[in-house]
Amino acid sequence: MSLNNFRDEAGEFLKLIAAKNDMSDTLKINMLEEEFNILKEVMDNPDKLKHQIYDMLFILFEIASDHQFDLDSEWNEGRKRKEAKYISTCKE
Repeated sequence: MSLNNFRDEAGEFLKLIAAKNDMSDTLKINMLEEEFNILKEVMDNPDKLKHQIYDMLFILFEIASDHQFDLDSEWNEGRKRKEAKYISTCKE
């Protein structure tokens, strides 16, 4: 499944709970910070850790949905930048 599918799924969820217009980027960033703090606390518990990663990803997909970012395109561009920055320097 593409990243844009996950983005769209998060957007549909927000519509279903009628939260899309009520949740600002600032609120979502605050939620993400809270989830990140929990993530740091559960690093030694794989089940809780994977749940926290899911929670954080979902919030990020919500933000991407709000802004209609093309995540697949960004992923591909990001991969190219990383390869150029890290892999090419490792071969030298």
